[in-house]
Amino acid sequence: MSSPFIKLISTLVLLAGGSLCATFSWAIDGDLTVASLGASQVPTRPQGYINQETLTPYIQSPISPEQYRVRAAQHIYKLNTDKVFSGRMPPLLKAIGVVEIQLSGTGEIKNLKWSRAPLHAPEVMKEIETTLRAAAPYPVTQKGESVVFTETWLWHKSGRFQLLSLTEGQD
Repeated sequence: MSSPFIKLISTLVLLAGGSLCATFSWAIDGDLTVASLGASQVPTRPQGYINQETLTPYIQSPISPEQYRVRAAQHIYKLNTDKVFSGRMPPLLKAIGVVEIQLSGTGEIKNLKWSRAPLHAPEVMKEIETTLRAAAPYPVTQKGESVVFTETWLWHKSGRFQLLSLTEGQD
């Protein structure tokens, strides 16, 4: 950790009236991603609050494939609201598929590779691949690097799905 970075954080904390001290207390030993803050750790907006989006360029490091997976799942959900299964999934599902997605630095799909293909339901495989391709371009990472991540698709007999990274659970 460089001292200019510590000075920047100290200045920001002072400007915010000290309200961000708890939020930045982990900065010395850990990952500096905005996603690691979590909604429950972000303080309420007291007078003099600095907008988190303003701070992002200064505190965000490259995100991990696991963090990107959540971002990509949110992107897929946003584009497919009518296909997302709402609530807890029932105990018996039509299919479960695990696919590795390789994206270019511009968010385009470079490759799809099945880790666990639902071979008993080829129509589900086709629908998953179609949905993944239709969602491109995906969000670009901070530095525009390529990303490889794995997502598990939980497929209900109604034709709706949940992604493991955003699932509401299963009965």
